[in-house]
Amino acid sequence: MQQKIVNPWASWAVLVLSFGLLVGCSRTATWEEEVPLNTGETIWIKRSMPWVYKGGFGNPFAMSMLPTREQTIRFMYSGSEYSYTGRANIHWIAISPETKRPVLVAPAVDFGWYTDNTYFCVIPYYVQLVPDATGLHWTWPEKIEPWLYELPANVMGNAPRLEEQRKERYTANDRDQRDQTSRRESSHRSRVDPLYKASTCISNYKPSVNPNLDGDKK
Repeated sequence: MQQKIVNPWASWAVLVLSFGLLVGCSRTATWEEEVPLNTGETIWIKRSMPWVYKGGFGNPFAMSMLPTREQTIRFMYSGSEYSYTGRANIHWIAISPETKRPVLVAPAVDFGWYTDNTYFCVIPYYVQLVPDATGLHWTWPEKIEPWLYELPANVMGNAPRLEEQRKERYTANDRDQRDQTSRRESSHRSRVDPLYKASTCISNYKPSVNPNLDGDKK
């Protein structure tokens, strides 16, 4: 009886190819949210977050579908369209009393945004994203403006997971219910805390250094 010879290199090549195909697979979770603004107005925003197959920590072959943490937020305000794509974990959309234009606010440490964009230690440790005239490109001052202090969060933090039965639209009440636990445990995400200090940040802050020259590096 003739024995079948198995080429181990061929088996390994198939495994690597299959792994590569899985890594290339991605899906995107999309939804809309009701956002009550600090002006008393209400807008609806469109959000999307890609999910991709990734290996587990310490075991790259333990594949599962995980969020990339890079999201897109699109909305209209006062006749203008705005779109942000990046890794900032947005919890606030607010209208500047000076410019009458929207800004986005996020805890600077979330999803490693502060390291990606060399954002130095300040108090409070949030980032305020400011749009340009096109509404597509966002920069930030060295620290957030005081008029943002104490504003309640109005963007959903507990984003819908890919595998859950998602709604097409989430109201402000839906957001409050989803975020109830997480915001109770992290009060700096439920309101803009003017005294919020991060447990980790980039030191050597110098007021003359402006970290936003190139915009959000995601």
